[in-house]
Amino acid sequence: MNKQTTAPVENKDFLTDVFNKFVPFCKQNRKQVLATLVVIIAIITGICLYVNHCKQLTENSWAAYYTAQMTLMREGQEAGFAKLDEVSAQYKGTPAAEYAQLLKGDVLYSQENFAQAANVYKELVNSSNETVRTVAALSRAAALQATKDYSGSITVAKDFIEKNSKSFALPQAYLTLALSQELAGQKDQAVTSYKYLLENYTKTYFGTFAKDKLTQLQK
Repeated sequence: MNKQTTAPVENKDFLTDVFNKFVPFCKQNRKQVLATLVVIIAIITGICLYVNHCKQLTENSWAAYYTAQMTLMREGQEAGFAKLDEVSAQYKGTPAAEYAQLLKGDVLYSQENFAQAANVYKELVNSSNETVRTVAALSRAAALQATKDYSGSITVAKDFIEKNSKSFALPQAYLTLALSQELAGQKDQAVTSYKYLLENYTKTYFGTFAKDKLTQLQK
């Protein structure tokens, strides 16, 4: 049985025809073609340089963050915070810079310097990094709650809930909201928030905690 060879021959003829037309065009428009090639090469080179720059910047920023962590552990808070701030200033806009401030906020929070921690977290609540944004928002709400700024805590928690309706951290946000509402004397609002937790996270820690709170508040 003979195989069909027409299509490959036609393709070959087509390519040959295109090539035969392209060569004369290049000769006639040599300067324009060369200029176009120079521009294309410049663009490709620029892209390669930018990619390499970003890669190097990322590596350097994380190396600086690691150094800051070590400084914090070995030399104490003052020297450590100075290094963390240095990372944030030198590599502004990078994940390492944001995690440096997140770590600073966490250290302050762990030492019960809640007002200072809340201020650090405030700078991160609009981060493009979902993890940083989530941790910063919930930590800020908790820190404000600890300073008895219940109104501020409620605002931050509500804002997070409205903007992150599918977040894995939603139950924690509702718990912080409910506690701040309760502590602020907003009993009805707190009951509503606790009911949400009980209904949506019944078999979790959040649901159990909410159930106990509702029992206390509805006596």
